[in-house]
Amino acid sequence: MDSFLFSLIIISVTGVLGAFIKGSKKDRCLKIFQSRKCHLYLSNNECVWGKIDITSNALEIKFTDIHKKKFNDTDYNKLNYILYKSEFFEIEKIVSFVDFNDINMSLKSRQLELKKLLKPNIFVKFFRKIVIFFNIVKDAVFDIAGNVMSKSKISSSNKDKILGSFKDNSLNDFSGESHQPVWEKYIGKNVIVEQVLNEIKTEYIGILKEYSANYILIYNTNFKNKEELQSADIIFPRNNTRIRHAVEQVNI
Repeated sequence: MDSFLFSLIIISVTGVLGAFIKGSKKDRCLKIFQSRKCHLYLSNNECVWGKIDITSNALEIKFTDIHKKKFNDTDYNKLNYILYKSEFFEIEKIVSFVDFNDINMSLKSRQLELKKLLKPNIFVKFFRKIVIFFNIVKDAVFDIAGNVMSKSKISSSNKDKILGSFKDNSLNDFSGESHQPVWEKYIGKNVIVEQVLNEIKTEYIGILKEYSANYILIYNTNFKNKEELQSADIIFPRNNTRIRHAVEQVNI
C-alpha cells in the first residue's frame, strides 16, 4: 500500500474517533469547577456570577441572584448566562472564591483536596503517565504524517487542510491536553503565573493544580472580592497566561 494512502487512512480513522470522543469531552480544568459558585470575567469587562455547569460545547452560569429584565412592559427574571464554545476566547479568568458556606465546599474537603494535590497516590500518577504517553504518540503521528505529505504530490493547501482537520477533530484534547514537560514537575507546587491583559501584566502566586490545552488552574491564590483579598481558585486561559516561576516560601 502506498505510504501516503496508509497515513491518510490512519489520520481519517483517528480523526473520526477523536471527533466522537471530543463531542462528549469536557475540558479537564473546567470540569473541576463543576457545580461550584464562580465569577466569570470576560474581555468586555463584564462579570457574571453564579453556579457553573460545564458541558462539552458550552459553559452555563446559573444565577443565584435576581436578574430582572423588562420586555414589552413585562418583567422577567433571567435564570442563567450561557457562553458557547465559539465564545470561549472572551474568557479572561474564572474565579471560584473559597467559601465554606457553599454546600460543595467544606474545610475538611478542602484539606483533603490539598493533601491529594501535594501527595498524589499511585493511581493518579499512573493515569497521568498514560495521558502523557498518548500525547507523545499523537505528536509522533503528526510528525510522520507531515513528513509523508511533504513528499507526496498533494498541493500545499490541501496538505494543510487535511492536517488542520485532523488536529481539530483528533484526540488532541483527550490525550494529554498539550503536554508541557516543564510544568509536570511543578504540579502541586507553588508557582507564579503572569497574565497579560491590554498590555498590563499581573502576577498571581498559588499552587499549580492542573492544566489543559486551553487553561491553567491555580489553587489557593488570592483575588480581590469587593475590595478585599480573598482566597480563591482561578482558571486562566493559556492564550494570555504563562507559568513564569516556581517559588518556595522563605521562613525568616
